[in-house]
Amino acid sequence: MPRVVVSVDFERRWGVYHRLGLNRDAYRAHLENTQPVVSGLLELFAARNIRATWAAVGALACRNWDEYFARAPRPPAYQNPALAISPRYAELDRDGHLHFAPDLLRMVHATPGQELGTHTFSHILMGEPGVTAQDVKADLEAVTRLSRQRFGAAPVSLVFPRNQIAFLEVTRACGIRMWRGNEIGWYYDCNETSRSRPVARARRLLDALNPWTRHASLPECDMTRATLFLRTNLPGAAWALHRARIRNELAALQPSQVFHIWWHDHNLGVDTRRRMARVAQILDMFAERCARGQLVSANMNDLLPVQHQATAPPVEVQRARQ
Repeated sequence: MPRVVVSVDFERRWGVYHRLGLNRDAYRAHLENTQPVVSGLLELFAARNIRATWAAVGALACRNWDEYFARAPRPPAYQNPALAISPRYAELDRDGHLHFAPDLLRMVHATPGQELGTHTFSHILMGEPGVTAQDVKADLEAVTRLSRQRFGAAPVSLVFPRNQIAFLEVTRACGIRMWRGNEIGWYYDCNETSRSRPVARARRLLDALNPWTRHASLPECDMTRATLFLRTNLPGAAWALHRARIRNELAALQPSQVFHIWWHDHNLGVDTRRRMARVAQILDMFAERCARGQLVSANMNDLLPVQHQATAPPVEVQRARQ
């Protein structure tokens, strides 16, 4: 049976700090609506029995900056120093509103069918010059410690920040059992800050709008390849093409293929009502096919053999630990 996997890169400002730097107001409107976006998505998923993986930046589980700096390992010695987390970010967001969301993570974790995966502890950009295996190991160990304390188990699913796939031996040694790969094509692998070019972005957009593009694939060992990034910000005519791409590819799925769709939390932070309605349109496509027995909804953990799937203590046990 074909499967549909949804993954949400839950990152808040951690996911865009390399672009925003110390600009306090840039992109702020997208980041301030995280609570209604997350609760709204959970409602949409629950109403349609859609399972999903939330690839969350581990730092979101911190309560404040004091806890973050106590837990975070030393940033990598990036060749481009602007990519390192700066202590001055705490001055820009003193209450942590744009960086921390422990209550939202608990909400996700308490919702049936929702998996808490990881997006690393501090959104470490593994493909950038200067990052070492020790940096990656320290980062994922910080995720494991915090996740076990707050949620009773370490994450087993990983989405690489900026889709910079690297250090797989290290991530596997740190307990990662499933990771999201990129779509096939050279223009999906140009994710380093020095290589992300307009031509590559244009090619990705053309794929997203081409109703005849087919990127669904079989799982490859411990990797589930992305099929499509959901673009809820498109103009009306382009959105119709995007929907046609999704509808046609769902109809063409072969047994055991996976249609893996993903987006970021902050993609829905502005024009939220319209963009959430578009998410609902796509989820309805999935739910209708599931109801007809043509498709199975899965999160990334569900793709693992049963004996390797992660389990967590009941919510009541986790609350006692918090």
